[in-house]
Amino acid sequence: MAAPPSLFPHQKLDWLVNRLEDGVHDKPDDPGARLDLARALISRGIFHGGGEQQCNRAFGTLRKVLQEDPGSAEAHTLSGLALVGMQRPEGAVKYLDQALRVDPERADLRFALGGLARAQGDLGAAVRQLETACRLAPEAWETHLWLARALMDLGKAQGQPRRLVERAQYHLVRVLDLGPSPDQQAELYRDMGITCELGGKYRQAEKFFIRLREHDKYRTTATYHLGCVAYELGKYNNAVQHYRQYLQARPEDADVLARVAMCWFQLGEHARAREACNQALMREPMHLDARHALGCTLLEEGQPNDAMRVFRETLQEYPAHLPSYIEMVRTRRRAGDLGWLSQALKAEVGQHDHLPVGGRDGAQAATRQRIAVVLDELRAVGPGTVSQVLASIERSQDEGLRFQLWEAACDMAIGALADSAGPRLRDAATTYGPGLGTEALAAAAALPDPILIQGLNVQEADIKRAAVDRHPPADDVPTHRRNLATERDRARAHQALILLAIGTRRSAAGKALLRDWAENADPDLATAAWAALAMYGEPEATRRLRDQAAARGAVPVVERLLSGVTPPVGVQPRRVSDGEQTRCSTCGRAPHEVSHMMAGGSAVVCDRCVVRIATHRRSMTGADDAVCDLCHRTHFEATVYAYNGQHVCNHCLELSLGLIEREEVDRFLAAW
Repeated sequence: MAAPPSLFPHQKLDWLVNRLEDGVHDKPDDPGARLDLARALISRGIFHGGGEQQCNRAFGTLRKVLQEDPGSAEAHTLSGLALVGMQRPEGAVKYLDQALRVDPERADLRFALGGLARAQGDLGAAVRQLETACRLAPEAWETHLWLARALMDLGKAQGQPRRLVERAQYHLVRVLDLGPSPDQQAELYRDMGITCELGGKYRQAEKFFIRLREHDKYRTTATYHLGCVAYELGKYNNAVQHYRQYLQARPEDADVLARVAMCWFQLGEHARAREACNQALMREPMHLDARHALGCTLLEEGQPNDAMRVFRETLQEYPAHLPSYIEMVRTRRRAGDLGWLSQALKAEVGQHDHLPVGGRDGAQAATRQRIAVVLDELRAVGPGTVSQVLASIERSQDEGLRFQLWEAACDMAIGALADSAGPRLRDAATTYGPGLGTEALAAAAALPDPILIQGLNVQEADIKRAAVDRHPPADDVPTHRRNLATERDRARAHQALILLAIGTRRSAAGKALLRDWAENADPDLATAAWAALAMYGEPEATRRLRDQAAARGAVPVVERLLSGVTPPVGVQPRRVSDGEQTRCSTCGRAPHEVSHMMAGGSAVVCDRCVVRIATHRRSMTGADDAVCDLCHRTHFEATVYAYNGQHVCNHCLELSLGLIEREEVDRFLAAW
């Protein structure tokens, strides 16, 4: 049976309730009439401002249904939902459990279970239940609305990861496309604006908040978010004006006063910034953002001692406040107080192992963040501080922290090597050689592409000049020719190493240059270019290298080298053109029949099959030894699903679904 366009009635609700009440009065023994009335009352209570009173009326109506038909799954479902709407989740459990035993595939039941889980604070369970509700009733805007809200709540709890924000926005777009009740419009504008703001789509967010400002109930909220969006867009004067309008309604909001302070700070109006900070601190003396803004303002006004006092006082009360710690460490570094930085690193590393472990917000995690701040400032000082970093490694037995310190020391050493090699690469015509090439390869991560490309610039004239300048005077022609041959070999070794250095960076510009060298250089340098292209995962490059290895009897050596430098096959959903000669491995569709295909490994899967697998994933789990045909993950790394002879893991599903959802959101925003 086709899913209804919505789970509950919304049109002419007052008239409908009156008509259904008359029907119950005329036919008191008709359970269907009571169920219809209860559904309308729940709609009024949950979606149209009726609140607890209307849900309570629905619950009373449903109790009479259950007296006559104790096994009614619909009556149990609606009873549980009514209790959720009355903010009595503990009472809803028994009704929803009974409905689950009778008919677990009801969309309204999964909807109610999602609401129950959300009321109980189990946001992960809420998302799972509401995802099932969306699968069972894909055209019901209510399921998408509650799923979007659950995803927003979950994102807030987890620090707003991008994927959760994108998923929430997609389901909000689905709600707007499905035509929700007009009562929901303002809240949808608010939620769409917030998700755009969180996703960095500030121009689109601004449009939603401007529209939201037309609704009296949300005018203040819209004004606040318009200030936030203006700040992110660098329109600091506009942000101040929006915040001032907001403060007219809520003058005691210290958060917004702190934001005003940051606006004035960005505009260079330090006196005004200080005044706004003090206003915020009068309302909330330990307001962290206001104290941070005040400290930054004092620094800009040339009062570092007062600024440091503010940061120290903040950290004494809130040791985990990272912005204050960052400014304090940065100020010490700018003042040249390297002894303080060294002692800070020793102290933080020394105490790390003695602190309790407590997840990402625990004491050890906070200490690791502070250590990272000190390391960043030591990097800015230069390579002379490598010895302090290496010495601090012995103060901890935590392998993760020891690796963090070792990695920082290596980065600093590489930076020093890059600083040394960079000027010589710019003058490669006179400084070329395998030694410089080796340095460039070792420091490639810290050398920009333009400098490495300059390092390739060694001409025949440079080689002839070096054959004279770098060697004792040649007494005869054979000696001069040997000197020329030596310098030519040195130049070719230098260039080959530079090509490999470019390959390690895997940049788009580097890839184009390497392909040009691979196709146009002499055979030896072309081989070096193909080796560099192999680092990009180019199939043609690895094939050519294997062919050359087979011809020279060096297959084991080349295979071992390739295994160390060739990146794993990347799996990214991609839009395909109609001209590509490929078909979906699961359904046989051609590129022009779908929006995009995901290719990798031994399979190609279209977006339609991805949606089908995602919708029915619970019934498609692959065998224990199944391996994803796209990325070769196993069940140990991801859940693998089987569909039409192909295996696809949940990681690849999420990649493709993310693209589908982003396309849908972008389409909506462009049209809106």
